Amino acid sequence: MLDNKRIAIELNRIAKNLVAYDDVANTEGEYKNFTGTIKWDDGSHGQVRNATFKLSSRGIVWYGGVWENGTWWGGIWEKGTWKDGVWENGTWVTGVWENGIWGRGTWMSGTWVDGIWGSGTWDGGTWGNGIWEGGTWEYGTWKGGNWKRGTWEGGNWKRGTWESGTWKDGTWRGGTWENGVWKYGVWKDGLWKRGLWEAGTWERGKWISGMDKRDLEHSTSPDNW
Repeated sequence: MLDNKRIAIELNRIAKNLVAYDDVANTEGEYKNFTGTIKWDDGSHGQVRNATFKLSSRGIVWYGGVWENGTWWGGIWEKGTWKDGVWENGTWVTGVWENGIWGRGTWMSGTWVDGIWGSGTWDGGTWGNGIWEGGTWEYGTWKGGNWKRGTWEGGNWKRGTWESGTWKDGTWRGGTWENGVWKYGVWKDGLWKRGLWEAGTWERGKWISGMDKRDLEHSTSPDNW
């Protein structure tokens, strides 16, 4: 059996943990290794764990830790793990995004595991899976998911489904192209169903139908024009 002293120590430890999870961050300032709830004036509200951040009139500056769930309205995310929730606006510097909904803002680098991207600018990093609904992709690696619309400036597309939008440059390695405008780039493999092909290099794959920049329709791939 545990003696009274050890029981007291254990109860004290449990009590401290319970208090930590009930803590609320709602005043301006810096918080270190904080576990609890953020309730900030800009509307941000979230459950966080082992988090280091600052609350100010400019929103949240996130230095590290785990965002479990909630809504982020604005600020700067420097690093850490985003488990789930809604991102309304702000700048993401780096870190791991596991799931959730991205409203708008700027993504500079990091790893996107899954989720829904609404709008904004993607500057670099790795996209694992999810739905891209709009915005501009500047550079990075796309590993899978559904691209619904938007502008692709450059980078590496490995697999997934492209439904619509404008592809300006980059390397397409595999997947399905449903429709859209291809301006330039290297097509290595995959299925092209329809759309406009303006210029670039076609290496291999299956071409069903498409137009060239003179609005002529082709049933054979661009390497045969």
